[in-house]
Amino acid sequence: MADENLDIPQTDPAWDYYEVWQSLHIAQVKIKSGIKLIFGQEQATHDTDQKLKEILETVVEKLEQVIDDELTGYADDEVYD
Repeated sequence: MADENLDIPQTDPAWDYYEVWQSLHIAQVKIKSGIKLIFGQEQATHDTDQKLKEILETVVEKLEQVIDDELTGYADDEVYD
């Protein structure tokens, strides 16, 4: 199954970056929901700002999780000659 907007194919769960891909895809979906939320708004409101802030905070948390948990420690595993 491909992402309709980015034509990104579904990945193999055995792929080394599968969990990173999945987390980034979740973040992308949340960002899109934030864009959709504000797209129809003629004027900014406190309520809309609060909803957008909540969406974006979850995106930031997801990205921090990827950076901290998924993309660290590889150098420790590599052997250099």
